[in-house]
Amino acid sequence: MAGSLMGRGARADVYSIDGRACKVFHAGARISSVFREAYIGALAAEAGLPVPAVYGVADVEGCPAIQMESVPGKTLHELLEQEPARWEEAMGILARLQAEIHQAPVPLPFALADWLRGRIEGGNVLEESQKSRLFALLAVLPQGNALCHGDFHGGNVLTDGARHTVIDWANATAGHPDADACRTYMIYLLHMPLLAEGYLKAYCAQTGRQGEEILRWLPVLAGARLSEGFEEEQETLMGLIKESLKP
Repeated sequence: MAGSLMGRGARADVYSIDGRACKVFHAGARISSVFREAYIGALAAEAGLPVPAVYGVADVEGCPAIQMESVPGKTLHELLEQEPARWEEAMGILARLQAEIHQAPVPLPFALADWLRGRIEGGNVLEESQKSRLFALLAVLPQGNALCHGDFHGGNVLTDGARHTVIDWANATAGHPDADACRTYMIYLLHMPLLAEGYLKAYCAQTGRQGEEILRWLPVLAGARLSEGFEEEQETLMGLIKESLKP
């Protein structure tokens, strides 16, 4: 691949090519998903959110790629690996950025509720009775049309100390901010559990939201997460679902 490697991901690798960051997707990537992510990133940039500018979609050695502004810095998670004592500061940065995203005037035609319903329906871990109870819970949870990042955590925030930039908009939808915040809480609960409560406290302090209202979304989000196929998460996710769905 031409250019220098900047980072690797599950679906794509990022290269520096001609002064731009090129997110080059792996073989088999759906071209519609690539354009969707580029479209959402461009809308977020136009709304003034702290995101990389999007220049277009291109073919890079036979693979679809999103051409973006190259943003210097390390992720917040990398920063915490080097300076773990700064966890409270990092959670505050996340809460502020996420609240800014939720307030941005970015209308999307992709509904979070539809995305969650499709993920739960398409999964093969849950029993049909469990799916039905999750659908019933989803039906009574508050809807919304706020911009929701869908995978918001410190690994998707670049910082150079002064500027903080949100990356990876592949899962963005329109929905209720509580659901997006709960997804972040769940990711920390699964992978960095010591930060989960600190994040939730910071988000509630930033927005005035109530933690118990945010956590109402947890079983639905856990059910959707099961379909993403991370086997190491399955036991914890099933535990969250069963605990929440107790009679």
